Amino acid sequence: MQKIKKGDLVQVISGNEVGLRGEVDRVLKGRLIDRHNKHIGRDANKDKLLVKGVNVRKKHQRPISQTRTQTGIIDKELPVHISNVMLVCPSCDEAVRVGFRVEGDKKVRFCKRCNATVDKV
Repeated sequence: MQKIKKGDLVQVISGNEVGLRGEVDRVLKGRLIDRHNKHIGRDANKDKLLVKGVNVRKKHQRPISQTRTQTGIIDKELPVHISNVMLVCPSCDEAVRVGFRVEGDKKVRFCKRCNATVDKV
């Protein structure tokens, strides 16, 4: 189970955009690739997140054919490393560390500051 999932509210804790909050749009899992360019496993050190409104850069995109819909200068959200963000607890509204515990027969995430469950059971 991951500490941060799609749809979570996170806060940036390091980098150019410290303090910004946004919703996780996508989780990009790191992959281990061998010298023959084959996927051989997962590398947790390369996990990244796409967060809405965070790490937005300008991209100059020229028209190539009729299939490309956006041309000119477009805004593009780039991934942020998972270690540079913290989950925002819905109950105490703070950037917190996340723990895991078993409630019933399900493994759920909880806030280490206020001890409230983050996942909906």
